Amino acid sequence: PAPSPISAPAPVMSPSPSPGGAPTQSPSPGKVMTLYHQTSPVIAALIMKGGFKAGSSGWCGGGIYFATTPAATYTKAIGPDSHTGFIIEATVDVGKVLHMTETCDRSMTGQTLASEGYDSVAFNPGDGDEYIIYSNDRVLSTKEYSQ
Repeated sequence: PAPSPISAPAPVMSPSPSPGGAPTQSPSPGKVMTLYHQTSPVIAALIMKGGFKAGSSGWCGGGIYFATTPAATYTKAIGPDSHTGFIIEATVDVGKVLHMTETCDRSMTGQTLASEGYDSVAFNPGDGDEYIIYSNDRVLSTKEYSQ
């Protein structure tokens, strides 16, 4: 007999409810990257224990900002929500990336991005690429960066 066709797995539902109370579909798998985020040692301990939380503002709105190299975090961790002293190396599923201009869009939100069919934003404000996600669900793992 011929083998039965293999069907794609059903989307995984996350246990955390969305604001409306219904379960949300987990992020679509996509491009996975090793990215870097600099913060203070105190906040890094909180992130390592409980995950990232989106900032309140930035070039691309209130998101979680990552640089592509550890060195780049020194010129990027300069916003009102930024701190220095500890670099986190994160494995991030950036999914489908929306590439924005150097000024990005300060009003961007995760909801707006998802409505346009994207999972993350990339832009270069003039000092190298940055990737922005709006949900901690896209972070697959974190560890302290050590040279």
